[in-house]
Amino acid sequence: GAVLSFSCRDSCQAWCQIINVSESRSPFVTSMEGTGNETNWSISMPSGSKYHLYIGLALAIGSSIFIGSSFILKKKGLLKLADRGVTRAGQGGYSYLKEWLWWAGLLS
Repeated sequence: GAVLSFSCRDSCQAWCQIINVSESRSPFVTSMEGTGNETNWSISMPSGSKYHLYIGLALAIGSSIFIGSSFILKKKGLLKLADRGVTRAGQGGYSYLKEWLWWAGLLS
C-alpha cells in the first residue's frame, strides 16, 4: 500500500497508509505530489467546514451533558425513594412513578 501525508492549514500533519487502492478521486483532493510509497496530497475543505465542526462539537458536548444530568436526576430520585424504605422497582414496586425527581430525569 501507499503511505499518504496530509498537511492541514494549521500546520498539523497526518499520515495514512492505504491498503486497497482504487482509481476514485475525492472532490476534496486538489493536487497530488510525490512518487513511490510517499505521496503528498493537498486537501481543500469546503467553506463552512469549521462552522460544521463547531456545531458538531457543541451538539456532542450538549448531548453528553443532558444524558449525564438525566442519569443523575433519575438516580437521585431512586436513592430518595430508597431512603424512605419503599419497595424498589426491581422487587416489583412502582413508587418511582410518583417521584418528581425521577420524572425530571426521564424528561430531560
